[in-house]
Amino acid sequence: MKKMMVVGASGVLGKLICMELLRVFEKQIKLIVTDYKNERGKRLAAFFNSDVQFQCLDVDNEENIKQVIKNVDIVVVAVKQRNPHIQKRCIENKILCIDVTPFYDFAEKVYELNQSAENNKIGSVIMSGFFPGLSGLMMKEAISDFQEVTEINVGLLQSTNAKAGISGILDMLKIIDQPVSFQNKTVSGFTKKRRMYFLNHFREKEVRLIDHSEKLLLRGKLTAAPINYWTSWNVNAFNKLVSMIRKMSFMEMINKVNNNFLSKVVRHNPNRNENAFLTVEVKGVVDNKERVRILSLSTFSDYHTTAMMTASLAKIALKSEVKGIICPFELTNLEEILSVINCPDIQIKEVNQ
Repeated sequence: MKKMMVVGASGVLGKLICMELLRVFEKQIKLIVTDYKNERGKRLAAFFNSDVQFQCLDVDNEENIKQVIKNVDIVVVAVKQRNPHIQKRCIENKILCIDVTPFYDFAEKVYELNQSAENNKIGSVIMSGFFPGLSGLMMKEAISDFQEVTEINVGLLQSTNAKAGISGILDMLKIIDQPVSFQNKTVSGFTKKRRMYFLNHFREKEVRLIDHSEKLLLRGKLTAAPINYWTSWNVNAFNKLVSMIRKMSFMEMINKVNNNFLSKVVRHNPNRNENAFLTVEVKGVVDNKERVRILSLSTFSDYHTTAMMTASLAKIALKSEVKGIICPFELTNLEEILSVINCPDIQIKEVNQ
């Protein structure tokens, strides 16, 4: 059986990834969970079953990483690193690595290891998830029939009830707070608005322009056309609150110290849905005619979908001869990933205009 290690397994996302690895691989794997806290990690391993192993791992301790990351087939990174020590160790030991980071500054550091990965004939997947990750695969599919693409818009409609954890909320606030390049101008994030179609909604929903790291990876590799990313939450009052916080320059303060504020404002209720919606809108030319193609997806949970994506990419990557640092859209396509995920609660629809 393949040995799979999940780094940061005790977090909200880490636990879901463990569950999905066991599901996607039909429990025919040897799962190893890590945590920098011994007792918490041991409790997590016991929660799954007696066959799941625990190893103590501190992502900031290179010597510890060298001791722990060995003799496994895949390492999934579900925790933030300042530097890609885990990727470096995986490349040295020819271990496939998959990381869910949504930030380009870290991805750049991983890309610096590309030559080593190619020389060692091993792959390292970055930005594995729902947004980014599945969004890039949807874009790849949406532009496939176009002779010319003039503009792409990617929209995420989030749920205020998402089981994201404080770290997930902070990540999104950090993204929203960044300035955005739009039509040769620089504008503040989460200020410019437009309306987009989302699956299972009677009317188009208002979304706001944001900067997004995936755009930098897709442009040039997938398309040279302008790509715009948009998002909002399903509660207008929360969108206004986030906008007010950004305008008053409170984002940095919240990111640094005030987790208690966020835990009071956003609470997950397990008895309510946390549906999320993702839409890719492509404008361009098909058969010498101007067309707009919309690909829209709905899912029961953005975080759980990230976990399903990550586990499914692991399964696909094991069958492929992956070499170097790659993104999900370079590894697979939308049809294959949805087939491996195999979840009836994920729906997708195409609209042509």
